[in-house]
Amino acid sequence: MVRARETVALRVERELSSVVGEAVLAIRAAIPAYRDLHGPQLADVEGIAYWSLRRLMQIWNADTAELDDRDRARFRAIGVARASDGRPLSDVLRAYRVASSVFIRHIASVHLADLDPADIAELSIAALDGIDAISEEIIGAYTAARERLASDGEHARSALLDDLLAGRQNSPGALADRSRELALTLPTHPTVLVVGRADSTDTVRHEDLDNVLGALGGDRATEDAQLATRRDHRSVFLLPAAVDLADVDAVCAERYLRGSAVARRPITEVSASYRLAADGLGAAPEHAFDDRAVLDEGDSQLLALLTARPYADTNAVVAAVLGTLTEPAHNHLLAGLSAFIATGTATEAAAALHVHPQTLRYRLRRAREVTGRDPRRAWHRLALDTALQLRQLQRPT
Repeated sequence: MVRARETVALRVERELSSVVGEAVLAIRAAIPAYRDLHGPQLADVEGIAYWSLRRLMQIWNADTAELDDRDRARFRAIGVARASDGRPLSDVLRAYRVASSVFIRHIASVHLADLDPADIAELSIAALDGIDAISEEIIGAYTAARERLASDGEHARSALLDDLLAGRQNSPGALADRSRELALTLPTHPTVLVVGRADSTDTVRHEDLDNVLGALGGDRATEDAQLATRRDHRSVFLLPAAVDLADVDAVCAERYLRGSAVARRPITEVSASYRLAADGLGAAPEHAFDDRAVLDEGDSQLLALLTARPYADTNAVVAAVLGTLTEPAHNHLLAGLSAFIATGTATEAAAALHVHPQTLRYRLRRAREVTGRDPRRAWHRLALDTALQLRQLQRPT
């Protein structure tokens, strides 16, 4: 006579795909580090969950609570992979506990009538024993791999920036742990700089990373090291908030590089800052670089709007392009700039505002100082005009 447990195991085999789906949803809901995973990374999690739960079912059905050598080797490989991609060890182990809980609850709720209490108890014990064995293999491999990575300081720091760009390990606790491991002090509000060449297919060379960092007074080997990594043909830098964007622009211009920077956002927003800067650099027209080598956040916010990016934000365009020009103390500068853009000449703008042309020119000069944008240049004029129109639309009628 076929045991009830074998019958249930055969049924669960057919249900396993949906159970894995529920387990992955539970993992992403319970563990922040897993929420932003997508594409190949998410598929990897689903594949591991499927294999792990299937093995748990087989071990339970066979009345043996031990992993075999192939299982142990696979979990050691998983430990090495998670150390390399920077996912916190505590989160990795918790994911197995969450998936096992979903699996046991499924069997207890759907197949309870076909099983004895002892079957459910043995399934729970098999899961606990399995998690204990998994933890041993993963912890050992993870720890050894992290030690190897940490011994290569430059690689480890680049890996940290890779994690930040991907939206991994951006919780305060995880960042504190990684910083301590690497003897690194991270800025709380860094500047994210993406650098490429005019020909987007031309790769930024490895030595360019060191040249740019050196020119900005940093390196990659000290406690306050500035992080750098590569993305396709580009380089990405995490710079202290104190870095002057004018200096960054001069350094890039001298080396015939083009860049896009998003400055002084919280370090937990590095991934969003990188996406904004990288998309802006890729979409910017040639004349956006007529008077500088590095775009700022206002340019990238405008380009996000013009290219209909899903994260485009009209309020962000106004704030980033106009800056403090929207403050009440600068109302006269804002009015002068608006009149100039509307009429096209200082003389006509002065007449429209009933002020002397020299007064209007002074206001334009101050507006350029506040915004960093010259309305006589086509790209800046577009940015300013768009921001002014958006601001007008935002005001209550």
